[in-house]
Amino acid sequence: MTLPSGARAGTGAAARRMKARAALIAVLFAASMAAAQAASAASPTLGVLGHLIGDWTITGVTRDRPILSAAQVRDVFGGAFLEMHIKDPADRSPYEARVFFGEDAQGALVVHWLDATGGETSRTLGTGTINGDHVRLTFPYPDGEFRDRLDYDRLEDRWRLVIEMGPKEHPEPFCDWSFDRVAGQ
Repeated sequence: MTLPSGARAGTGAAARRMKARAALIAVLFAASMAAAQAASAASPTLGVLGHLIGDWTITGVTRDRPILSAAQVRDVFGGAFLEMHIKDPADRSPYEARVFFGEDAQGALVVHWLDATGGETSRTLGTGTINGDHVRLTFPYPDGEFRDRLDYDRLEDRWRLVIEMGPKEHPEPFCDWSFDRVAGQ
């Protein structure tokens, strides 16, 4: 580019606009990073649930039948929820679920379990507690309560999910799943 005689590069209105845009972009970037850090600070992934993030192979039994499936777990909605997507990658089973772990204003664990069984069961909100490496959830479905135990084994970097249903006095096993991290995660 040839400048008019006596003009210097980097002066004038165009240069000032470019500097103002660069400053605005820097401010917006810093603000978005601060917002992301604030969301992360409130994220349910800050405790043991953060160890769920990644890709998993699921093996075990559901109602005494062997299963092989997979799960992907990610932070979503700016860290407001942790989403677990359960789906058989080979489509051997029609079962699919999306489980959202979050916290209410008081810091209590809330869980939305949406799955292929349809909208009726999605009306029930699960609640729970985190105590160390142990997560306990309760889903008070109209036809009977489900109680989920999700335990993390730090040495093996592995999870176990056990779900019981029915009355506490006479629980029936629903599932017993092991989550093994996909290699390279």
